[in-house]
Amino acid sequence: MSAPIDFSSLPQAELTDDGGKPIRARLLATRHIASAVAEAVRANWAVMPAGGLTSAIGSYDYKDEEIAGFAGIVAIRPKGALTAEMVAADTPLARIETHQVAIDAGKGLVSAGAGLTFTQVNAALAEAVGPNARVLVDLTSIGSAFVGGVVATGGMGPLRLSPLGTLDAVCVADGGDEPRLAEAEAMADVQGMQGWTGMVTAARFRFFEVPAGEFGLVLPVQGSDVDTIAGLLSWLRPWTRISLPEAGGRVTGEGGETVLNGIELVSRDSLETFIEHSEEPARSKAQGLLQSCEYAGADMLACLTGWSELSIDDVLMSLLDPETETIGGVMIDFGVGFSSGAEMETFRAIREGAPDLARTKARVVQPGKLKPWSTSTDINIVLPADTGAIVAVLEAYADYRAAIRSLARELKGAVEVELSAYGHLSPSGIDPHHRVTLFAALGAEAALAGARQAVAANKRTLIHDLMFAARSHTLRVTGGEKGAPSLVEIARAAGGENRLPEDLKAAFARTRAAVMAAPVQFSFRAPQELRTGD
Repeated sequence: MSAPIDFSSLPQAELTDDGGKPIRARLLATRHIASAVAEAVRANWAVMPAGGLTSAIGSYDYKDEEIAGFAGIVAIRPKGALTAEMVAADTPLARIETHQVAIDAGKGLVSAGAGLTFTQVNAALAEAVGPNARVLVDLTSIGSAFVGGVVATGGMGPLRLSPLGTLDAVCVADGGDEPRLAEAEAMADVQGMQGWTGMVTAARFRFFEVPAGEFGLVLPVQGSDVDTIAGLLSWLRPWTRISLPEAGGRVTGEGGETVLNGIELVSRDSLETFIEHSEEPARSKAQGLLQSCEYAGADMLACLTGWSELSIDDVLMSLLDPETETIGGVMIDFGVGFSSGAEMETFRAIREGAPDLARTKARVVQPGKLKPWSTSTDINIVLPADTGAIVAVLEAYADYRAAIRSLARELKGAVEVELSAYGHLSPSGIDPHHRVTLFAALGAEAALAGARQAVAANKRTLIHDLMFAARSHTLRVTGGEKGAPSLVEIARAAGGENRLPEDLKAAFARTRAAVMAAPVQFSFRAPQELRTGD
């Protein structure tokens, strides 16, 4: 039997969330999450799950009075490994350690410990099953985000497929001697909960086979030309409509041999920032894309990614409208293609580098300036093929960009306003994140506070406009890619949960019920409206 853990003697956790908020907590990295959590709960320590910290948005929010009754806070992080350790296929999920993976090829299932990345999981699948077998978790941080953290945040990527789309079961430690197994509908009380209902120890996913070739295609577009972008999305809809087969089967789409797994938006501003801080070969490629923007008179890039058995040239031809020789009305003259291997690695470095830099700048305190304040939009809407509906959604974002740029002009010389757009334009889930970051000089607290209020008001207007567009065109709002926090933000902007669409209202009620039923050692960080029956 292992010696009891002296939580008070653990090192201090040097953790901050995306807003730069630090926590006063002890840090424990372990491969035995369930026993560590059980011991912490028995010793009356509040538990804060800590994963790869790739998306710590509001993760550490709590008030000091809410932890007064605890011995302290312990941040528990699953211990990973350089490579996953393969264990027997019939290993129970509750016995999977944080660095282990079990593959049942016959059933198309893979069990993964909470401390692995999906890059590691897919590498294990490639070795045991074949190079095209993978879990369809498509985060841009696939190489750094932990399995446990992805399930806990409900993180989505370009494919707009939440973990629940491929999850088969998940184990959660919440203070008992053994982790509890959540299956079927019970998994919704874990995904996206940010660890407010317990800590993920391991998860079992269905895996699939994808086409062998990977490709990227970048098209310059004008963000204010919402009709053209809507036409592009509508045209590409068949290639984005992916059918998931039985576990272990091959992914197909309505577009034949080519499947689009993402359409990402990257603003020219974000690209320019990336070029300033990047290294070769991504820097030269990014400069080429910037030149494409200049030639086309565009302020944004639509980045298409997908799988195909075809060459990149043949992919391009298959996407073309033969009557107009465009892709959904977008000229291809200044488009740039990327194919499998090193080219796609460079493409991903550019596509993912832009938002990473925007987030990093939002965290770093510059000399002579106050800590930056930042906020990003996150409201996912499933769109039909109707271009009018797509236009209504895109217009709301265009209005938001115009309002933020107007605010930047008003505050020039007092507060610097930086706007970066990057995110998802797939018709299966449109969520083009718009991050606003404010910078102010030391002593300008009042100006920064006023600017924050103005940005927050414009963001509420955006959410109102998106909800109105959804009601007007019978669109489904599914929440956001950050799970419960996104749902709470949408409810607040809408004026309360009673003003949410019925499906979101039901999701909110279920989320609250799960949080209220959870041990206080985990739920202490949840927003107040989720911890009361009011």
